Amino acid sequence: MQRIIVFGASGSGKTTLGCWVAKQLEFPFIDLDDVYWNPGWVASTTAKFRAAVDDIARGSHWVIAGNYSQARDLLWPRADTLIWLDIPLLQVLWRTTARAWRQSRSGELICNGNRQALSALIRGPDSLLGYTLRTYHARRLELPNILRLPQHCHARVIHLRHVSEVSAWQKNFQPGKTPVER
Repeated sequence: MQRIIVFGASGSGKTTLGCWVAKQLEFPFIDLDDVYWNPGWVASTTAKFRAAVDDIARGSHWVIAGNYSQARDLLWPRADTLIWLDIPLLQVLWRTTARAWRQSRSGELICNGNRQALSALIRGPDSLLGYTLRTYHARRLELPNILRLPQHCHARVIHLRHVSEVSAWQKNFQPGKTPVER
């Protein structure tokens, strides 16, 4: 395990698990939200985002959390381990809501100095809950096919379907001896 990507729906625990794995391995951790979002919640251009991701992905070892399809072709072929957090929809909706509530109340800085507004949960075309509801089922159908593509067949796939599976996987975590599931 040298180059690890943690992906899944918003609220599935990508950042939490990615930080934990990076700490266990003493690898750099990168959250793609921090690469994509600029101050003021201004999105990076595709070209700028891809260039930054390409630069990061050249490293010899890393743990990256994120779901950005516009950078998948740069990351997944370079990764040796793909961890899919396929947590049930109701749980990710609950966790997304709880996280947004906590972040908006605490005022903690996220994504390059931005702050979470509770209104982001439900307002606008890209509301956190709306986005999750729009993409959750389509991604669950799409991802197995993407994982079977020849450019991804080299990677170990760890498919965790519930928070209890994530906990069990962490408890048994041994770099290089982690069970593989496709």
